[in-house]
Amino acid sequence: MFVTDDTQERSPYWLSPGIDVPTRDEILPGMRSAKGLFHICDEHAEGAFVPTDAFMRNSPTWRLDVLGDILIDLQRAQQHAAVELFRELSRKNPEVGLERQLHGFRHACQQLGLVLPNNLEALIVLDRQFTNDQP
Repeated sequence: MFVTDDTQERSPYWLSPGIDVPTRDEILPGMRSAKGLFHICDEHAEGAFVPTDAFMRNSPTWRLDVLGDILIDLQRAQQHAAVELFRELSRKNPEVGLERQLHGFRHACQQLGLVLPNNLEALIVLDRQFTNDQP
């Protein structure tokens, strides 16, 4: 479970309102590290979640609750990565319209096998509005 309130600190990776990653400040007191659940291959950019026996011994209700919390944080990190990648690629062709950039971006990510957030367009529009309002 994570803490959500207006006093929450921004991470050093903050991009714009709503485009940030979870921080240690959001970890509730008493939470422990669950080693052995996530496995990452840096060379091939692959990752996996493999529940441990200790994780699976908990009740289905507990597992659903914990996995739901983890999914929310993973979605936040996924949204951040998608917006950041879109920003990087759109800087290369700033004269191209947003609709065409989004279409090209979705197509390129699909070709690479990258999974994008369902609300990508809304995130990009909100991020653009925020960054365009900045001095």
